[in-house]
Formats: sequence, C-alpha cells, structure tokens
Amino acid sequence: MTLRVGFSDTVLVDPLMRDSLDGIGIYTRELRARLAEDAGIALMPVVMGPRTSRAAPPGVFTFQGRPSIETVRSIVLGAPFRGASKLAERIDVYLATDYRIPRLRGTPVCATIFDAIPLSHPEWANPQMRRAKNWILRHSIQWADRVLAISQAMVPEIVEHYGISQDRIAVTPLGVGDEWFIAESPVRIREVREHHGVAPGYFLSVGTLQPRKNIARVVEAYLRLPSAIRAEHQLVVVGKVGWSAASTVESLRRHVSSGVRWLERIPDDELRSLYQGATAFVFPSLYEGFGLPVVEAFASGTPVIASTGTSLPEIVGDAGCLVDALDVGAIGAALERVVDDPAWADALRVKGRERAKRYSWDACASLTAAVLREMA
Repeated sequence: MTLRVGFSDTVLVDPLMRDSLDGIGIYTRELRARLAEDAGIALMPVVMGPRTSRAAPPGVFTFQGRPSIETVRSIVLGAPFRGASKLAERIDVYLATDYRIPRLRGTPVCATIFDAIPLSHPEWANPQMRRAKNWILRHSIQWADRVLAISQAMVPEIVEHYGISQDRIAVTPLGVGDEWFIAESPVRIREVREHHGVAPGYFLSVGTLQPRKNIARVVEAYLRLPSAIRAEHQLVVVGKVGWSAASTVESLRRHVSSGVRWLERIPDDELRSLYQGATAFVFPSLYEGFGLPVVEAFASGTPVIASTGTSLPEIVGDAGCLVDALDVGAIGAALERVVDDPAWADALRVKGRERAKRYSWDACASLTAAVLREMA
C-alpha cells in the first residue's frame, strides 16, 4: 500500500528563506526530493502561516491561521489546529521537518528535532519572545508520536531538555549530495575565487553569523598567526547575518586589511568551488546538532578543523583535527600546522573524503521512511 505522508514544506516556500536556505531548509529540500522518489510514498506538501500560505504553489495544503496563535490555542484548549481534520483525512502520517508541529487527532505525527539550543543555551537563541517560544516549543513537541534526532549526540539532549523518552527517538543523520564529491576544474575554482576577491591559499569558514558559531575566536586565532602565513593565506568567512551578529560583522569589516574577507551570500555552486579551493576549513562551533558544513568540506577534499563539542566528534571521527572551541591558541596552531605539514593535510583530505561517504541524503531518507512506515 502507498503511504500518504503529510510533509512540512513551509521553509521551502517562505519568501524570506527560500533563496538562502539554512541547515533546516537544506534538510527539508533534500529529504523531500528523495521521499518523493519513493514509489511507496505519496507526499502531501503542507505549509503553515499566512505569509507562506500566500506564497504556496497549487496543490499544497495550507494552514491559514497564524502559527503562534494556533499553537497556543491547541496547547491551552487541547484542540487540534484549524483545518487539521481535513488534512488528517488525506494522510496516514505527518512529518514536521521545521519545528512547526501540528496537533492531529487520530493521525500520528513525527517531528525532527535538530538540537536543544533554545532550551539548553537560551543565550544563543534569538531573544525576541524567547520565553514564550520556548514554552510553546517544549509543549508542541509532546504532540509528536516519534522524534527524529540528527545525531546520536542529540539524543540525551532531547531527553533532558524536551522530556522525550528515548524509546520515542530515532537517529537519522544528515547527508551530503553527490555534487559535493565532483571535482571542479582549476579554471572554475580560480574564476569563482577571483570573482569574490579571494586570493589563493585561503582558510575558509562557513555558517550563519551568530554567537555559537564562534567566528570571533576564528578571527582572533587568524590574527595571531605569523605575518608570513597571513600574507599567503586569507581568512574567508561565508555567512549571512544572524541575530546578535553586530560585533562579529564589525570585526570582519575592521580586519579586511589584515587578510579577513567576508562573503555574506553566494550561490551553492560557487560555494562548492570555494570549499575545494581552500587550504583548510575551520569550524570550531560551540554547539552543533550535526555540523553539515563539516561533511560538505570532507566531500570537497578539504582538511577540516572542528571543535570537540556536542555532535562534531561523532561526525568528524579521526578524519579531521579537533580542537577546544574556547582555545584560540589551539585553533591557530591547527591552522599553522595545515600550512607547515602538507603530508598531514593531505592525509586529512583522504580521510575526510572517505568519512563523507558515510553520510548521504539517500540513507537519511531511507531511515526516515522506515520510521514513518512503522508509525502508520
């Protein structure tokens, strides 16, 4: 029998997000594409919210009400979302990929939880209506019959901070597309680099500018490098402005003359070229539910420097260099070693490519489909 799956499409049609997808958006896009290719699954795309509902293409089921008001109504009154009964008639199970979790009576709901940052580290979350949002999030997750975690490291975090029992959690690691393994030509890499004003030999860091990404320490570590190294190796930071990023943006702009280059937005195909042209990828994040940019760097054949926190040791294994995210000296020493020890850097490139093969969107979709079939 064909499994009818309601699938959260909101981030893919949101006019504010669809042109610059973050990790949740990439996950939603890739998982949707692969589940749609499963002959045993019929997807019913679903969108929540007035802005996204207006932007939704034909054939998409929409919740017209404001998500926050509808969510509070469901929590306080124990009522399902308006329109939930109509949706329930058309699906066998619902998958929430983006924290927008509807309450559906009689229809099982599966929700992907990427991390516990809003509850475990509220100082790293947007302060706007933080307490109300966290209260709603903690309660709405309880409506999910099953929860998907994106790494083993997140399981105890979800249990502790969301109060979800471990037997309700399945782990479905994220993936990297086949296109990341395709070698770009030297000409293409040079063209992209020159288009963005980047000199050869650069260090690369990628991620939304926000406190937990630890970009300030990356810049500090870079500025402490010997001047001879900085003269030959720029620090290129790629990332759109997130919340509480004013000091980071100011630092990136202030140190342009010292070799720091900030690129706010670039297309995916150009980003792949930048990864492949980098001397090293540096990602000493303070907290990651998975760390997708690390796997993208692995697939690109770029040596990876990452932190020892949360999921990153699980994802990196022995294929990268792990450092204390708070230790500026350790970050700088790793950058310096990549330059001074080419044999070590080459070994990391080989190990990283092999490590990346463990993580595919096909595998993620297969594990997800298995959970959905168990629930229906």
